Amino acid sequence: MESVRFSARSVKVQRQRLGLSAADYGKLVGVSGLTVYNWEHEKARPRKAQLAGLVAVRGIGKREALTKLAELEAAKKKLRRKPR
Repeated sequence: MESVRFSARSVKVQRQRLGLSAADYGKLVGVSGLTVYNWEHEKARPRKAQLAGLVAVRGIGKREALTKLAELEAAKKKLRRKPR
C-alpha cells in the first residue's frame, strides 16, 4: 500500500457522511468502535493493516455500507447457529 495518508478528521467526516456509529463503522473497517473513537480523537493511529480497511471503506456510499453491515451481521448469526 503506497503512501496512504491518515487524517483523524477525515475518518470522522466519512463515518458521519455514512450516518454510522463508531461501532458500525468499526465493523466495516475491521476494528472496534473504541478504536474508531481513538482515531477520531487523535489518541491512536491505525496500523498498516487497519489502513487497508479504511481505504476499502473510503469510497462507498450509505446504501453499500448498510448492505455490507447486514452481510456481516448475517454471517455472524450463521456462525453462531448450533448444528443439529
